Amino acid sequence: MNLVDLWLTRSLSMCLLLQSFVLMILCFHSASMCPKGCLCSSSGGLNVTCSNANLKEIPRDLPPETVLLYLDSNQITSIPNEIFKDLHQLRVLNLSKNGIEFIDEHAFKGVAETLQTLDLSDNRIQSVHKNAFNNLKARARIANNPWHCDCTLQQVLRSMVSNHETAHSVICKTSVLDEHAGRPFLNAANDADLCNLPKKTTDYAMLVTMFGWFTMVISYVVYYVRQNQEDARRHLEYLKSLPSRQKKADEPDDISTVV
Repeated sequence: MNLVDLWLTRSLSMCLLLQSFVLMILCFHSASMCPKGCLCSSSGGLNVTCSNANLKEIPRDLPPETVLLYLDSNQITSIPNEIFKDLHQLRVLNLSKNGIEFIDEHAFKGVAETLQTLDLSDNRIQSVHKNAFNNLKARARIANNPWHCDCTLQQVLRSMVSNHETAHSVICKTSVLDEHAGRPFLNAANDADLCNLPKKTTDYAMLVTMFGWFTMVISYVVYYVRQNQEDARRHLEYLKSLPSRQKKADEPDDISTVV
């Protein structure tokens, strides 16, 4: 073997060794960045699985290169503002089967336009801020939550106009209109514009109040007129009841003429 062949052989061995070393570092780095209680794997991107990990809140040390994030079947109760803001590659987010009750206004800031699937089903969500799902492009699953159907929810679902299936899956646990409880939100929204109910209620209240005052004024005027008529009638009867005095012929006139 000449020197050139020897050099090429050693160079190839060194390249393979260096490549293996780099891969080991990358694997170790990814493993070390994986949140406690979660499993991380690389398959078409970094997949972070934290299912059934007894988590009470969303981990704040999620790797920025996370593509798929599974946080289902935990004890998470809220989604804070900007909790996912650094996950610019996130496409799938599963938060189903938790105890989520609160979703802050900017909870999905940073991922609203990259998410393809968002699963919030089987939680305890009753209402959300009207801007919580702004710019959300994902196919959202929000069924099996105790939704309170009101103007805010109507605005939220209108901001997700491409999610017609989502609106069909929302069942009103309670509603501003009692007759909508237990019905699909889409049917309730078609029956009434829930955002106009407070205004209509206020208008009705004002009309009732004004009618009440008007009735009181008319009643007082009628009472006043009738009372005056009654007093005048009594006074007239009293005058009529007084004995009339006959003037004698020899009585001088009460009015004398002064010369």
